[in-house]
Order: sequence, then C-alpha cells, then structure tokens
Amino acid sequence: MSGSSGLPCNPSNDMEGGLKDVPVQRITRWRQARLFLPFLKACRRFQYTLVLKRDQVETEQAVRKFRAHAQALRAACILKQGADQVKGTGDRFPIEPEKLASLTRTNSGVDVLKQYGGKEGLAVKLKTDLAKGINGDDLLERRIKFGSNVHLPRTARRLWTCIWEALHDFTRIVLVISFVGSVVMGILEETKKLGWHDVFSVAIAAALFILVTAISDYTQSHLFQHMIKEKKRNIQLKVTRGGRLEVVSISDIVVGDVVPLQIGDEVPADGIFIGAQSLKIDKSRITGELEIFYKDSTRPFLRSGWRVADGSGTMLVTAVGKFTESRNLMASTNSKDAEKKTPLQVLLKEVATFMGAVGFLVAIVVVYVVWLRDYFTAFTGENLNGSPIPGDTLEEVIKISLIAVPIFVVAIPEVLLLSYNLILLSSMKKMKADNALVLRPGACETIAFCNNVLCDKIAIATNEGACEPGRIMEAVDLCQKAGIKVRMVTHENLQTAKAIAEKYHILGSDSSEDVLGEKLIEGKVFRELSDSDRKRKADNILVMAESSPQDKLLLVQALRKGGKVVAVTGYATDDAHALHEADIGLAMGIQGTEVVKENSDIIILDDNFATIVECFKWGRSVHEKVLKVMQQQLTANVVAIIINCMAAVYYGHIPLNAVQFVWVNLIIFGLGPLALATEPPADHLMSRPPIEGGQPLIKYIPWKRLLIKVAYQIIALLVINFQAGSLLKIYTSDHATKVKNTMIFNTFVVCQISIEFGARKTGILDSPLNWVTSNSVFLGILGIILAIQFIIVEFLGKAFFIVRLDWKEWQFSLTLGIFELFFAMLLFAKHLAPRDHH
Repeated sequence: MSGSSGLPCNPSNDMEGGLKDVPVQRITRWRQARLFLPFLKACRRFQYTLVLKRDQVETEQAVRKFRAHAQALRAACILKQGADQVKGTGDRFPIEPEKLASLTRTNSGVDVLKQYGGKEGLAVKLKTDLAKGINGDDLLERRIKFGSNVHLPRTARRLWTCIWEALHDFTRIVLVISFVGSVVMGILEETKKLGWHDVFSVAIAAALFILVTAISDYTQSHLFQHMIKEKKRNIQLKVTRGGRLEVVSISDIVVGDVVPLQIGDEVPADGIFIGAQSLKIDKSRITGELEIFYKDSTRPFLRSGWRVADGSGTMLVTAVGKFTESRNLMASTNSKDAEKKTPLQVLLKEVATFMGAVGFLVAIVVVYVVWLRDYFTAFTGENLNGSPIPGDTLEEVIKISLIAVPIFVVAIPEVLLLSYNLILLSSMKKMKADNALVLRPGACETIAFCNNVLCDKIAIATNEGACEPGRIMEAVDLCQKAGIKVRMVTHENLQTAKAIAEKYHILGSDSSEDVLGEKLIEGKVFRELSDSDRKRKADNILVMAESSPQDKLLLVQALRKGGKVVAVTGYATDDAHALHEADIGLAMGIQGTEVVKENSDIIILDDNFATIVECFKWGRSVHEKVLKVMQQQLTANVVAIIINCMAAVYYGHIPLNAVQFVWVNLIIFGLGPLALATEPPADHLMSRPPIEGGQPLIKYIPWKRLLIKVAYQIIALLVINFQAGSLLKIYTSDHATKVKNTMIFNTFVVCQISIEFGARKTGILDSPLNWVTSNSVFLGILGIILAIQFIIVEFLGKAFFIVRLDWKEWQFSLTLGIFELFFAMLLFAKHLAPRDHH
C-alpha cells in the first residue's frame, strides 16, 4: 500500500533526522533550559513556601495583636481595680506616710502625736489595736499605702547588653571586619586552595572573644548581686497580729504592726513605744558613741537600728523601708558603684588595646613585605626558600591578604579580663573562709594600694575574748612593717585612747610630749581646724579621741586629699559616710548595723583586726597574680607574633593559626589563672611597701625576665623550624611541613604550661619536692591542660589543622618546653629562694 509505505519505519531515526536540521545553538539552549527547569521548579516551590510562610506570619501577628488587646483590657481592669483599692485605702488610712515618718525625725514629734490623739488616736487612724495588732487581712493595702520594709538593690546587667558593649571594642571590630573581608575574598575565588580554615579560624576567634568578654562582664555583675544577697540577714522576729504572736521576716513588717521587744532585739523599723515596764535603748550602733537612755511618754520614738539594752516593751510601727531614718541615710550615701573600673582593670584594658593596635600594624606591614617579596622574586620564579611561585595571581593575592588575620588574632591578649575575674572569684571565696566577706569584687585588688587604715576601738580592743591581745599587736606591727599606717579614731577620752594605742603598738616608742602632741588630738580640736590645716596635720595624727563620726569623715577626707589610699573600719550607722568616702570600707560583721554594711566594700565577720591584715595580704596577692598572668600573656603574644611574622616572610604561610591561639587563650590563660589562684598568699608580700597606683605599664612588668622568656621560646621554635630535619626526613615535603608546624604548636603550648608552673610561690630551692607537690589542685589543673593538649594533637587534628605526632616528636616537643622551667630557675635563682622576713 502506497499509504503505508510512506510511513517512517523507524521513528527514532526520523527524530534524529529531524534534529539534524536544527541549529546546534538552539539545541544547546534547549538543553540549558531543561537543566534550568528543576531550578525554576525549586524557585516556584520556594516562592509558594514563602507565600504560605507570609500568610502564617500574618495570621500569627493577628493572633498576637488580638491577645495583646485582650491583655491590655485586662490590665486596664486590674489598674482600675488597683486605683479603686488605693482610693479605698486612702479613705481607710487618713494619714500620709511622709507625715508618719516625720514623727520620729522632728523635735515637735510629741506635739504632732498629741494632735493625732496620742498613741490611741494614731492607732485608730492606722486601723490597728495596741494590744491585738492588725488583723493581717490588709497587708497588701498597707504596703501599697506605706511601703515595704525592704531595700531593692540595683539590678544586674543582662547578657545581651554585655555582648552589645563587647562589640564596640576596637579589637573586636577589627576581628569582625577581618572575618567579613576573608569571606568576601573567599567568594571572589572559588577554590579550596585558598584556605577556608583561615576564615573559619577568624569566625571562631571573633565569636569566642566577644562571648568571653561578655560572659566575663556578666558574671562580675551578677557576682556583685550575689554577694549583696548573701550578706543580707534574714532576720526573723515576733509580731502581734489578731491577738496572736506570729514569727515573720523583718521584710514582712508593715505600718501598724505591734512588735514586742526584748533585751538584745534590734528595732526593725521606726515607730513609737506603746507601753513598757522598763525599756532602755542603746543608740551606739547608730551614732558610734555609747549612749543608753530610757523610753517614756516624753520620748516615745524609736528608730530602726537601735538595740534594746535592758527591759522589755512593745512598739507600734509607723515607718518602714525607704521612709525610715536609716534608709534616708543610705540613700544620701549611695552604695559605691560596682561598675567603677579598678586600676588593674584599666591597666589590662590598655594592654589589650595596645597589643591589638600593634598586631594590626604588624599584620599590615607583614602583608606589605610579603607582597614586595613576591614582586621582586617574580623575576627569578622562586621564593626565598627556593619554592616556585604559583601562577594564579589572584589566588596568591588573596592568600597573602589572609595571612594578616591570624597575625592580628594572636596579638590580642583577649582573656586578660577573664583571668582577672577568675582570680578575683577564687580569692573572694578564700577570703570568706578567712572571715572576710567581699561585697565589691574590685575591693580585693584596691586594698593592695592601701597605705592607711583608720580603726575604732571595736576593731582593736573590744574583741580580746575572741583574739589574744598578742595576736592583735603582731597584726599592728605587721601593718607598720608593710608600710600601712594604723590610726585609731574613738569616742574615748584622750588618756584612755592613749593607753589603748600604746598597748597595741599604734603609738611608737618615742613618747615625748612634743611628739605625742602631733600624734594625739581630740575630735573637736581637729574639727575646728581649717581645711588646709587639717590636710597638713592629718598625716601625723595616729590617735583621735573624743571624736564623732563626722570627725572620722573629716580625717578620711584630709588624708585622701594628701594622696593617701585609706581603709576605714566602722560599725555604727553614722560611720556610713566615712566608709563611703574611703577607698576601702570595712564594716564590722558582729557589731555593725545593716546601714554601715550596705556602704562597705568588705565585711569583717569576726570584728577582728587580724582579719583586716589578712585582707591586705590577699589584696597584694591578687595584684601579684594578675600581673603574673599579664606577663605570661604578653610573652605568648609576642612569641606568636614574631614566629608568625618570620614564617610568613620566609615561607608565605604561618605555623600558629587563629584556632590554635584561641585554645591557648581560653585554656592556658583561662584554667591557668584558676590554677594560680589556688595558691595561698605568700608571707613575703607583707614585707613590701604598698603598691603605688597610677604607674605606667613599664613599672608593672619585669621586662628583663619577659624578654629572656621570649628569647628562649623563639629560639626553641626556630630550632624546630630549621633543625628538626632528622626527625622529619621520613616524610614527604608537604607532610613534613604539617608535622613541623604541629611540633611548633605543641612546644609553644608546653612552654606556656612551664611558665604557669614557674609562676607559683617562692621557695623552690629550699624544698623542691614540697614546692612541686604542695598544691594538688594546681597540679591537677595543669595536668588537665596537658591531657587536653594531647587529645587535640592525637585526635582533633583536623579541627586545629595539625597532624598526629609520634613518640620521638612528642619527646622533642616536651623536652624543649619543660626545659624553659629549669632555664628560668637557673637564671633567676636568687628570686626563687625563700626570703628572710625577720
């Protein structure tokens, strides 16, 4: 059939024949379109998903708005009810809290009380019964109207706030810029040869440095709040409510409460006494002067902080919390700012900023030198080390640019402030065990600068039962030897004060009348002097008798104007101003009132002068340990900068990358300072004069030791770099370079561990075995660091861009690293022997 014969017998051949007539470009575009179809479908699915997500978000926003409106309506209803309640409360209590509080503060309080109808009339206005007390059903109303008997401390900083502040630092800004630049340069040239590990290193370094700084600041802020809460005493007392005695916390006292008082009880709030057989009040904890008086109808007012000396009675509470006289005093002094930077914090910040700037400049110079090297050696086709120059110019430029990032990272001593906080925290815990509760962490350091201490009779002579007089005399002598002048300010008369001062060695052996005339003075005489005369005579005064808290404040101000760093002890409420004015406020834990403790930096829990001396020793120990950590950190940074710069110029790559140095910073200088903090304060610290504040960096660092340590480490690492060929000859050229860089990293870490070990207390030449084994915690922490280093080298090589080492290479690294300790011992033997302090 002709029709059937016209049909193609092989469709595929016909298709092929048809395709032969189609241009090749059209077929190529068609194939490209087919390849693009899955991507187009994926885009459509993604667009559809976005639409669904957008609808879902809009729905959720609508729900949230609806809920917000509902909550606003509920809040409005609650506020309206609260306003009605307050309005009703105002009707129930026709007297304002300010007027009630003024009863105990003004001389006309008795007349005002009579206008209210006396105690009975005041009780009616406060809706209470003088015998049965309040019912207890309206506690909320009373707190709304008259306030609560609490003092709310300043809230701690939030973590995100600390992170945001950390981002504003110069070094972290440069790190973030480096990371962004590394990513951009990596995108420009899509190849694995560019070393994306450098980009990864910078990202880790930037994130960790920001988080470490933020967490360090956050921890210190919350540590201050924790100490404030810890030293708050949860005092329990009895109140009469509904005719029954109930035990409540002092913070639950409200206006209108009827509180029974017994011998030794502290008055919990301001109020008036409403009947007593024989009530005596001791006012010394407020004024600092021994003053005991009776309470009767002519003087019925009581103030918070007074103590019942004898008898029993009952009081009606008229003012609580912020309306009491003691809280007004606290508000006028204001607790010292916990965020104020200490001298060491300022110094460490300056060091970190300086080293960051140096690292930034050095990194730029190194990159410029490497560019010049490649430019001039391009004519020969070989680098300085004989290796051929790569042909890809863009790739080489990017590689050279990325060299600058690790050089900058290793220059930043970022964990200095973290080390500082770790040492402070450990020292604060140990000081608490020595009966010194630190409220302001910076006080652990500031007390190291103290060269004057003003004490009262409580700290010197009152606590003889708990501490032998001989120990107090030794403590006073130790202060004199350490360059800390002890002065006594007391309300006793001149002869009694002189006898106490001579007994406890406050006055020297020269007791001639002329000399004593300059050292002894009465408070009223000092008070009448002009400011210039007080400043001129203050340094010679050792005993101030018949003095008031105001006289103590004037003496503190005069000494500080003369450039002295002053610590002041106090126990009375009126001492709060002097403690607040002083550089270091020391409150007595047993005799001290809550107000004076609120304004102190350290609470002496046993009221013992010997404990104060221990605080001086701990402060100097903290200062010494922080400076040791700073020296170690600077040594590591300088060595890393020099080694990386030399390798970059000679080889075109660096042996110590950012990830490795992050490990060195966080572990060696994180756990390392914690190990150093476990060391007790050395006795020789109190044989030195006080530390002078405000000195330049060059005064704080023994540059001779630092430079020798730097020189040894550089030589050791260069030995590995150029003389380790016998160990590495079995490897290929590429693998030998990796092993060599790993050995450099390993030796560098072991050197830092050796420096940590050598930073311990003196006395190694006297008893080496005891020196090594005397602190098991220290040895344990350093052992943990060494074990982690072993795990990193042997099992986590890819993460740190290193390779495994065999036992000979480990032996070589450990020998060079540990020898630094013995090298330092031989070089500085005279500084390691125990000192004779007698």
